[in-house]
Amino acid sequence: TLAKPLTDASTTFIGANGLYPALGGKPNAGKGVIFGVLDSGAWPEHPSFADQGNLAAPPRKADGTPRTCNFGDNPLTPASDVYACNNKLIGGAPFLATYLSNPARAAAEPYRTARDSSGHGTHTGSTAAGNALNSAVVLGVDRGPLNGVAPGAWVSVYKVCGIQGCFSSDSAAAVEQAILDG
Repeated sequence: TLAKPLTDASTTFIGANGLYPALGGKPNAGKGVIFGVLDSGAWPEHPSFADQGNLAAPPRKADGTPRTCNFGDNPLTPASDVYACNNKLIGGAPFLATYLSNPARAAAEPYRTARDSSGHGTHTGSTAAGNALNSAVVLGVDRGPLNGVAPGAWVSVYKVCGIQGCFSSDSAAAVEQAILDG
């Protein structure tokens, strides 16, 4: 069945802010952890996924090969600027076999890469492991500083949801790959 994604959480609500001093400060919380996002993808150019220079190069996959980085070209620019992963956003791959097996859903899906189709994956990924940012401008209004729960974590994106929802078989395939990725 086609499931719909849901979310609502924050660092204050779960008490993460009180733990940051013991973890070496907010930017280091989650350091050494790879957070795997199984959702609608991610918009890789989002500031929450920028390489701020505070993270080491990510480890290779468990089998020693490089991680997949398939976000494709930025559709908001006229230039050919295919996204290259960095020391924050370390991987991205689509897992949409069941989702795309329906021609109507496939025709409506704007991105067949790990690029976010709905904004949901970018929201949940940045909420969980987005960078500590001094300023967040939303629709021209500065909303002040923000950060994910684990700003020091690496992020690897497994796109399992299309614009209309997600299938458990696509999620299972992504979980299997995440395990193989380490």
